[in-house]
Amino acid sequence: MTALENTKVLVIDDTASIRTFLKISMMDHGVDFYEAASAEEGMTLCESESPEVVILDLGLPDRDGLDILPEIVASAKGDEPKVVVLTVRSDRETRETAYDRGASAYLTKPFIMDDLIETIEHILH
Repeated sequence: MTALENTKVLVIDDTASIRTFLKISMMDHGVDFYEAASAEEGMTLCESESPEVVILDLGLPDRDGLDILPEIVASAKGDEPKVVVLTVRSDRETRETAYDRGASAYLTKPFIMDDLIETIEHILH
């Protein structure tokens, strides 16, 4: 049993290999895993599944992740989801914008899985 067991986690990232890597790693921690390849698909899952954590890439094919970040936070039916931005964008302005729009954490790719797990555990507790 891990600290993340039964936590609903939604990954919104257009790169299939990253979604697969996250799915395998997260399932080892017992999470309820959901994935989306686009902003539209991600928003639909946010509304239907009410995830506790959303891992959000900013470079999505249909919309910029920064633009949907406030919508993800607002989609909550109960407690608003914690949003971990996971992106290649490392500039300070983008990071600050993400926090201003509701991000709970900001990690850059490439990333270390243990760092992501620790970040999620930290923002949930």
